[in-house]
Amino acid sequence: MKKIYKLLLLFVVIILILSSCNNSSSNKNINTSISEDINYMDKTLILKIDDTFVDVSWENNDSVNELKRLSINNLILNLSEYGGFEQTGPIGNKLPSKDSNINVIPGDIVLYNSKNISIFYSNSRWSYTRLGHINLNNTELNNLLNKDNVTITLSLE
Repeated sequence: MKKIYKLLLLFVVIILILSSCNNSSSNKNINTSISEDINYMDKTLILKIDDTFVDVSWENNDSVNELKRLSINNLILNLSEYGGFEQTGPIGNKLPSKDSNINVIPGDIVLYNSKNISIFYSNSRWSYTRLGHINLNNTELNNLLNKDNVTITLSLE
């Protein structure tokens, strides 16, 4: 009878050792994921409109941080002209937002309804969350954005 208990105890110990090895591997994956998340926060968000890279001054907020996370492997969005003053389109994910009624000017990039991005080439006023501002003059913005559709690519550098 003692032999059976010893064998059973040995079996339990082996199972515990094997399961702890498996858990340490799982913890390694969690730690890698956490470090990857931290690494993207240190990177710069880059915007390309069609084939043109543009200089952007990004806001420091939760919306931009989430946009960075979504852009780790490039985020490509198709935008459509709306109202003769903006290009707008869905992001594909809901972002954190703190909308307020604001005046936007040419070059402003905003989050609309937590799930759409809008880039302005003329003035407007509505409830948005600021994301950033493109550092181009009105003529350059108009040339880039005043058309039926544009494709934007967000990436990290």
